[in-house]
Amino acid sequence: MALMDTEKDTRDISMPTFSKDLGARSPAIVAILKENKGILEKIINRKKELIHDKDEKGRNVLHYAASKGYLNGVECLLQKCDTCNMETDRDGFYPLHLASACGHIQVVKKLLENCPNPREIIDKRGRNIVHIAAIMGQFDVVRYALEDANGVKDMINDKDYDGNTPLHLAASHYRPKIVQALTWDTSVDLNWVNNNNQTPLDAFEQFKQQNNPPIVQRLTWCQLKSAGVQNAERGSHSIEVPSSPFKPIAENTKFYKDRINTLMVVSTLITTVAFAGGITLPGGTNSSAPEQGMAVMLNQVWFKPYILCTTISMYGGISVTIILIWAQLGDVTLALFALKVASPLLGITLATLSMAFLAGVHLVISDLSWLATTVLILCVVFIILLLLLYTLLWFPSESSNLIMRYISFYPFQFLTWLTEKDSR
Repeated sequence: MALMDTEKDTRDISMPTFSKDLGARSPAIVAILKENKGILEKIINRKKELIHDKDEKGRNVLHYAASKGYLNGVECLLQKCDTCNMETDRDGFYPLHLASACGHIQVVKKLLENCPNPREIIDKRGRNIVHIAAIMGQFDVVRYALEDANGVKDMINDKDYDGNTPLHLAASHYRPKIVQALTWDTSVDLNWVNNNNQTPLDAFEQFKQQNNPPIVQRLTWCQLKSAGVQNAERGSHSIEVPSSPFKPIAENTKFYKDRINTLMVVSTLITTVAFAGGITLPGGTNSSAPEQGMAVMLNQVWFKPYILCTTISMYGGISVTIILIWAQLGDVTLALFALKVASPLLGITLATLSMAFLAGVHLVISDLSWLATTVLILCVVFIILLLLLYTLLWFPSESSNLIMRYISFYPFQFLTWLTEKDSR
């Protein structure tokens, strides 16, 4: 398949041939690797043709400088030679491709200044610098292209020889941050199809891990769905009408059992704690008539929210447990629906249980104002943190509603930042 070949073909783009055996290389290449501009200038002034010397992969000195991000070396070479930036290696990669693949944005800008028509800079598969940046996950290069600098924005909808746009390649290589940038730009065509009649969503789903997909795949899928990217239309010839009844194959629910069981344990613990909090009231109960058995702190302001939150936690936990029992029936559709309903309800019970704890503690220490204030601030901070962490489980949303897209924007940015940080 074309997209599978893309992965293999670009594996060496950002990996210039830096060998420990520097003596076997051109002196100009050695000077670039050591980032020694003075020696580089002396070598070129003495023997200018060394600029065009190539290694075993067909890469010249400028290829090395671009892939290494050595801006001073790039500037020096461009001053001495105005054609070396138009030379390609054996894979058809220009120095601009390598700078884009490695994310050296300053080098990309410099090379573009010396490029009369950036859209003509394509490799043997017809890929421009935005295609390469999308594959390699170089967000800064894609953002630079979207800013319409040096006339490169026209390339964001260009197709390679397989018909893939940069959005196709970003989606199929699970680059959620780049997918977000492209789908939010109104000039990007979201539903163009490649030579295999695949939209970016089809290209993504071709390689999507079905069971327990990693977070980068989930983020990419959410961004494509929320942007309204559709699957390609299939003709009537692709519809198959069964000639006879068939026995449906039951899907395996083992993948969801651990999650269901974990949530059930949590909901049971919440129910137990809430029940204990409702029976053992802060301050205890009156032991003498006429208010025997009544809560001592019944008329305190904080007692009301304590009872309300405890009640919500109690019955919320019981409801979650019952819903998850339905999920144990072995049907995948029912299990998914149960998880979808139980998870937000569990979040509500956790929040109300936290608030019940806050109210209960404040009740018994309210006479010591400094301690009551300190505990109040700490509890509020941690409750907000709890809600934020739990909310991140539901955002970004795959909903294409514009309001939901805006609400999901910054949670998405935070999650992509986390995934990028972990992958380094």
